[in-house]
Amino acid sequence: MKRKTYVKYVIIAAAAGLGLLLFCLSAVSWGQQILAKDRVMFYLEQPLSVQDAEAAAEKSQEEKQADNGQEEGAELTPKFCIWGQKDKVEIANHNLCRNAQADAILMCGNPELLFEDCRLPGREDIQGCLLDEKTAWELFGSSEVTGKEVSYEGKNYIIRKVLPGEERIFAYQVSSKKADGGVSGIQPENESFGGEQNGTDSVLSRITMQKPETKTLQDLQSLWGNKYGISVTILDLQLLRGIGGFFVLLVPLTSCIYFLWYLFCQYREQSQIVWKAAVAVLGMALAVCFFILLKKQINIPDDYIPTRWSDFSFWQNLWLQKQDAVKLLIKMPKTNLDYSWVATFGRTLGCGISAEIFMLFGIAYIRFYVCKQQK
Repeated sequence: MKRKTYVKYVIIAAAAGLGLLLFCLSAVSWGQQILAKDRVMFYLEQPLSVQDAEAAAEKSQEEKQADNGQEEGAELTPKFCIWGQKDKVEIANHNLCRNAQADAILMCGNPELLFEDCRLPGREDIQGCLLDEKTAWELFGSSEVTGKEVSYEGKNYIIRKVLPGEERIFAYQVSSKKADGGVSGIQPENESFGGEQNGTDSVLSRITMQKPETKTLQDLQSLWGNKYGISVTILDLQLLRGIGGFFVLLVPLTSCIYFLWYLFCQYREQSQIVWKAAVAVLGMALAVCFFILLKKQINIPDDYIPTRWSDFSFWQNLWLQKQDAVKLLIKMPKTNLDYSWVATFGRTLGCGISAEIFMLFGIAYIRFYVCKQQK
């Protein structure tokens, strides 16, 4: 009997430990989603040309220079980066006769919005590029390659920074201008300027933008249409953060409900007023603590609140909008950078559900064991 009891306690402890570990992994992944909430991503069904992307970047820069801190409350465009991806391009190191395949990230704007703490290459730096560590090792046999040159489509690029990770990334700023400042026209088939090759126009299909606290997603979407004449579709990562947050809270919610139910049972079993009061106070304290936790963690965006409570069609339209948003997130072509938020959301969801399963298993096992002992 002692051995069986010991085994049961080991099973319960193992399930509780694994459930706690999964819950922590889910919470950490959700925290990574929350850290990215100051950025918003748009999808362009009609990709921009290099010239259109440059025009938007130049217009935004002119606005900031004209403002110069003199006009308070001026509606300036937040930082943004128009970008796209070419899959599996060939990068060469002619000095060592080495080649490597990588996904080319074509940028027009602030690279820091795509790569954390990376401000290079700047918008005007059409000769600079970024490599990830794995590609750098394949080309040079080292990750300490800042300042060295690689070749892509007949043009030499200087490595400004090596990105941590093994995502096989080669990133650079696009431009329609030659290296000498002229505008590139029609290029011979085997001749390369500092400008972009044919095919670039079909990949600039994303915009990543800094999100001010005072702006909603719809405000930023309207900004692109009204100010730049560019039709954009919101990639609703805010919805994914909300779904992830719900599954992270499942374990605390289940635990709180179970303990409240347990305290309620204890309250009914107590015959003395003192013990009844003590159990009631403990239950109320637990309920208040959980309410405070929910209040801090749950934040309903303004987009989810109707302007008039009598507007019953709001909820139906919101449901249809979220359905379309999920379909877009699933069906749209994924880039190398998209797999970051896809993996983060997947870990949040998977670990949260698994932790809840272990929690329910533990509660059911404990209840079954207690009932059996009582019999």
